[in-house]
Amino acid sequence: MILREGLAGVTVRGVAAEAGWSTGSLRHYFRNQHELQAYVVQATTDTLRRRVLPRVQRPRTASSVVEGIATIVEEMLPLDAERREEYALWSAVVAWERQHPPEGGSVTWNDQRAVYRQCVAVLRAYEPVREPSQATLPHPDAQVELWAALLHTFVDGLAAQIMNTPGEVSADTAAQLLRSLLQAVPPARPDQGAHRPRAESTTRAH
Repeated sequence: MILREGLAGVTVRGVAAEAGWSTGSLRHYFRNQHELQAYVVQATTDTLRRRVLPRVQRPRTASSVVEGIATIVEEMLPLDAERREEYALWSAVVAWERQHPPEGGSVTWNDQRAVYRQCVAVLRAYEPVREPSQATLPHPDAQVELWAALLHTFVDGLAAQIMNTPGEVSADTAAQLLRSLLQAVPPARPDQGAHRPRAESTTRAH
């Protein structure tokens, strides 16, 4: 229903009909549309985490650090049917959060920034953190934070172009643009940061 009608179309009556329930039965769990939509946002976010994060976190061996990180970031781009559906769901959740700002800030934004922060940290030769909650915290290297913000902005813009003007931005073009940006990330100096630098040329990122 979200993909078909957006979150605004997710009503108690509509969901009950979609599920084959009576409206009264569903109101036993959700008193109104706002409660239902809040639950849907949380359930959608949890589902996307289960679908996306395992792909991002799995170990990868690539010809270079940039190539390894590029394949991770590409999981966030709507390059196939599954990822286009995920992008549409993320967009619906973001639109709902804009109307109902969460107390702790946007969950989707923080999740995405954590991924990009990890990717840039690896490009800067830092070990990735092992606890997902640590990835949501600012990195001690200011350049990691700067380039994570740039990468986040770049991927959001590129994803929007792929979705909105698919004939203008092909998957190959998107891949080339992404790798060009990643190659521009400067490496950290040996004396920088609070984490031990990586020595190997391939990467595993969370």
